[in-house]
Amino acid sequence: MTQSLPCVSHEGQRSPPGEVQGGGRELASTDDGLAEARERIDACRATERQVLDLAGLDLTTVPEEVRGLTHLTRLILDSNSLEELPEWIGDLTGLEQLSADHNALVTVPESVGGLTRLVGLGLDFNEVVAIPDSLGNLTRLRQLQLYGNRLATLPDTLQHLTRLTFLALGENSIESLPAWITNLTELETVWLPANFLTALPEDIGRLARLQRLELAGNHLSELPESMGALRELRSLGLHGNPLTSPPPEVVAAGAQAVVTFLAETQADPVRQWSSKVVVVGEGRVGKTSLLRALRGETHNPNEDSTHGLTVGTLDMPHPHPPAGEDVTMRLSTWDFGGQEIYHATHQFFLTDRSLFLLLWDAQIGWEGSKLHYWLDMIKARAPQAPVVLVATHLGPRPPDLPLDELQETYPGLIVESLSADSASGAGVAQVREVIRRQVAGLPLMGVTWPRTWLRAADTVRAAEDKHITPEELNELLSAAGVREPSHQVSLTAALHSLGDLLYYPDDEELCDLVVLRPQWLTAYISRVLDSEDVLNEGGLFHHSFGATLWRDVERSMRRHLIRMMENFDLSYRTEDQAASLVVELLPWNPPPYQDEWNSPERLGQRELRLRYRLHTVPPGIPTWFIAREHRFSTPVRWRSGALLRHPDGVHAALVTVDRHAKTAELRVRGSYPHDFFAVLKDGFEQTLQRYPGLDITRLVPCPHRYPDGSACPHEFRHEQLRARLDRRPPLETIECPEHLEDVEVSFLLQGIERPAADRSEQMTRQVLERLDRMEIIGQRRHAEVRDGIEQARAEVSAMVAEQQRGFLALLRREQSQQEAICPSVLWVRRVSRREAGHRLRPGDVFQLHLCCEAPGEWHLLEGAEPYELPANSEFTKVVLPYVHLSLKVLKYVVPVFGAAVGAVSEDLSKAMKDDLELMKALLDSLPDETRRQLSDRESRSTVVATDHAEYRQMYALLKQLDPEEHWAGLNKVTTPEGPAYWLCREHARFYRQGVLGAGTGHEALALPSQAGNVGAPPRQQA
Repeated sequence: MTQSLPCVSHEGQRSPPGEVQGGGRELASTDDGLAEARERIDACRATERQVLDLAGLDLTTVPEEVRGLTHLTRLILDSNSLEELPEWIGDLTGLEQLSADHNALVTVPESVGGLTRLVGLGLDFNEVVAIPDSLGNLTRLRQLQLYGNRLATLPDTLQHLTRLTFLALGENSIESLPAWITNLTELETVWLPANFLTALPEDIGRLARLQRLELAGNHLSELPESMGALRELRSLGLHGNPLTSPPPEVVAAGAQAVVTFLAETQADPVRQWSSKVVVVGEGRVGKTSLLRALRGETHNPNEDSTHGLTVGTLDMPHPHPPAGEDVTMRLSTWDFGGQEIYHATHQFFLTDRSLFLLLWDAQIGWEGSKLHYWLDMIKARAPQAPVVLVATHLGPRPPDLPLDELQETYPGLIVESLSADSASGAGVAQVREVIRRQVAGLPLMGVTWPRTWLRAADTVRAAEDKHITPEELNELLSAAGVREPSHQVSLTAALHSLGDLLYYPDDEELCDLVVLRPQWLTAYISRVLDSEDVLNEGGLFHHSFGATLWRDVERSMRRHLIRMMENFDLSYRTEDQAASLVVELLPWNPPPYQDEWNSPERLGQRELRLRYRLHTVPPGIPTWFIAREHRFSTPVRWRSGALLRHPDGVHAALVTVDRHAKTAELRVRGSYPHDFFAVLKDGFEQTLQRYPGLDITRLVPCPHRYPDGSACPHEFRHEQLRARLDRRPPLETIECPEHLEDVEVSFLLQGIERPAADRSEQMTRQVLERLDRMEIIGQRRHAEVRDGIEQARAEVSAMVAEQQRGFLALLRREQSQQEAICPSVLWVRRVSRREAGHRLRPGDVFQLHLCCEAPGEWHLLEGAEPYELPANSEFTKVVLPYVHLSLKVLKYVVPVFGAAVGAVSEDLSKAMKDDLELMKALLDSLPDETRRQLSDRESRSTVVATDHAEYRQMYALLKQLDPEEHWAGLNKVTTPEGPAYWLCREHARFYRQGVLGAGTGHEALALPSQAGNVGAPPRQQA
């Protein structure tokens, strides 16, 4: 029987922007909490401490004794049950920081306006409905956090807060922003997601210092052109808005592309009258023939079946052009081959901003034409796109289908149902008129573009070449008027998102190729999918087959085609690099895997499970995931599942899809399956995100076992479990309707959601202590405990990988992959170790070593030159705060290295421990006020912490030290699960190709020493 995991405490609350995490421990009752609060108050009074932390004590009122602590500069009241703050809180006039997040506050007392020394006010996740006018008196305020309340408006007095740099107002009910907000010109970060905004102030471009603007989940259709002046903007969150200007494809290209687009549009705007018509349906249904008829071309009764994709054009007059204008709409027609083997490749070209023509054969009927399948696929991939049903192959009887039932099943999707005969021309004119009317109403029809961008885009579309080099593309853009290199980058990214070209500048194997005809690429991929040789090999495409299948292109282009297939998650290379496995050609029948998966060893391990219920199983599920996670592949894989194995050999996973039941399941077993499960879950979720309209229900199995060993069949909905913990106070248990007993919600979510950092650290310490004890025993009775030691080592490695992954996620939370702007993991050494002690001495020079960021395997780069920095103000103000941030994770590198290889040389261990002691001592030697500020930073809200001034400041410093941004040879790699890491050559190869070179793996878990790398693992220079 699979063992259940021991219960661990849950993180408690979601980690939204604005959450200030206090240091208070959870207590059993209100009485206990009040007693603990009074102890802390007494201690604060006796020692005259300036910080009072009363977080997490279940207080219903603020104790009266706090009133006398007028020396306080910081008061933390987070995660209690406060319904109001006392009026006397205004007597604490020395306060600089006041935090009362995660309570039940409805109002804010007027007296808070008297706390004129406040620089930070945190009231996230309460029930506040209005802000008092008196808050306008807090003219020193730099951070105002009101995320997750019930605010509908903001008082005009807030316009006096001209020193604000950070404003968090997400998850409220704000419908419009006051015009005066653009007077707050010091703002650097503004959080406004999940409100009801329909427009932004026209002069928002006045916020010239703005670096981060989060607007996801509002109702914005346009952005003001003045945003083109926001040159400092680095992060712009717009997901979930019905934007037409800038077009979603420009938004997808990143913040800089949006700013550039708006600046250019403001200078010289022009409207674009073009859109896309996508024609889909089963093979031989008449898609190509209908398009010929719509263009007025002669019918060809011997028309070949489409293999892959054919792109054409169709011009139509606009039905309602602007007054005085004669507008021709240029439609791009995308004719997709209907054979099932091509469906996975189609998905990359189906978008919401299109009109779909779904053709069905009236002779075989609507069911035989698989209308449900096609409508499910369109709903999953392009849920907002209008669909016109067109019956073809008409006979003596009129086409018949249950239109009302289909429209009820797919509300808002089907806009017309027509019939047409391409041979006789019957009904073609009606289809043409419906197309004309529908495309005129598409969101992007008539949107404004910069004139130079539109001219350049038309130049690219008219180019005769199928593929060119990036340099040749830039020459085309320059000739069309887009000469600024940064503008060329933005426009190229937008054209890539639009599907007009394919370009992957961050892929070292594809960065020298720009595909101008995506249909050309799909034609070559289709040759592989159609190949009997590849099918007979169980999906194995030996690269020697390319000489036959792709004989009309050069050898170098064949390598590009192979990499393109990998980029689309259609294949992955085998370990010897001589072949690729085409996942869409895997056999349907699974190979035997039950004996391995259900072996006594596996059944004795911990297991984590999550099931997904889908409204349909679309193409590419789970095959794209199998290709995406190929670095964990085993020979056990089939069209609807795979057995995966972690490189540690201890952890294994099983992913399966049941197409009949429309479910997918992810299971992971091992000594500590949490990190491997999180990686695979992220990868699977990333795959599902390709279908934005897919209905997904996540189910967590009940862990209960009956006396006969059988499992409880009940499954809890993940969103319900999260909702219970998000309640204040949280609902910590839930009854199972099968065995009628309560189950702890945190236990059910264990491993499915990452633990709090402090809990993860505590668990790591416990396992390391257990490993130490086992190592001592193992010296005497090695044979008896060897297996246990190996399990413990794998457990420690998994825990540390989890911590390291979490640290990097914290730094880059909510940031796009483009914004992993520099390596994040640093190791500090003093140049000379001759003098004893670790205090900061005048004239000291320190080395900054960049590390490979492979989670669980952080290490220095052998042979890479470190940066040198004197002990000046930059070292104190930039490097040490960053060291403070990362030291909690770095301190486990030494013991994990020992856990990985079983022994550490004395010299290596001492050198590494000396480095850690140096970092700790340097922090301890800082002035008390500086250390207090560092602690304040650590406990700030997640949004402030992850907006990380430390990260930006460190980038600025590294840029000074390394103007060319060589970064010690590290490569930025976007992992299949989404996050971007800076990796050494070998780990980059592992993430890209699933192959780990000699000298990496478990032996690389530590940071090697300096001189001669004594005892360090062998490693190829990055």
